[in-house]
Amino acid sequence: MLRTLLLTFALLISNNLTAAPPAEAAPIEWETTAEGETAFVPMKSAPYPHPTRAEGHTYDKVTYPADPHYSDSTVGLFVPRDFRRTPKANLLVYLHGWNNNVRNALTKQKLREQIVASGQNIILVFPQGPRDAPDSSCGKLEDTDGLKHLVEEALATLHQEGKIDEPQLGQLLLAGSSGAYRAIACSADHGGLEQQIAGIGLLDSSYGNLDMFVDWVKKNPEGKLFSIFTDHLSKENVYLFTHIQKLDSASKMLIDTDVTDEQLANARTLFLHTETLTHGQTVGWLERWLRTRGLE
Repeated sequence: MLRTLLLTFALLISNNLTAAPPAEAAPIEWETTAEGETAFVPMKSAPYPHPTRAEGHTYDKVTYPADPHYSDSTVGLFVPRDFRRTPKANLLVYLHGWNNNVRNALTKQKLREQIVASGQNIILVFPQGPRDAPDSSCGKLEDTDGLKHLVEEALATLHQEGKIDEPQLGQLLLAGSSGAYRAIACSADHGGLEQQIAGIGLLDSSYGNLDMFVDWVKKNPEGKLFSIFTDHLSKENVYLFTHIQKLDSASKMLIDTDVTDEQLANARTLFLHTETLTHGQTVGWLERWLRTRGLE
């Protein structure tokens, strides 16, 4: 009996020592299109999963369970076809709004096409937020240093994949549409890279967290804030404009059809009211805003 137990114990130890090593992460697949190269990469620093949505989310009496709405750790990466290698890489971190996902927004909002048309030497980092859910929460991007962790992991991935020479950050832009306001605000307020954000673009995305944007303008004299809005966000933009004008006396609020590229390029803070575009169409301003950023 004792001999049998010893043999069993020895067999268990032997099996444990010879167990197969953990499976390696699947290789990253890059899709090549006329605009450049795109990959969808699971990242630890992606907004979800996160404890705040471990039980899902209920909105308007409809429950959106954690799986699939808050379990997707995808981060989209897009390297434009004419990207030029420099010692530091410029990044655009873009956030989507309600009832959307990375792949859909990338295509429907023509983000790749807009980046290429802008002519800017910049790589897109597009984290999945609440997937196909009416929710502005942003998981890890609400946490302290959440943006920093995302940017560091994205740069490390791009470097490992041979897309950039060094995992070093150049200029950083944040932009998003509609319900993306919370992720952008939290990133600008306590994301860990506040002083390195060169510009923020709100594409009809100024629903809330307004004081965070005001504080960012106050703390970052080199950063530029841009907001285009339709009628339904007039009140919020008047609030931003009147508070920010105390910090930037040159701040302007104009009609979008009247603004010049020179004004777009030079204004530290600029608010544009559109009388012709719908809520969804304001995303088309991403290209012109990018084009006038004057990135190194």
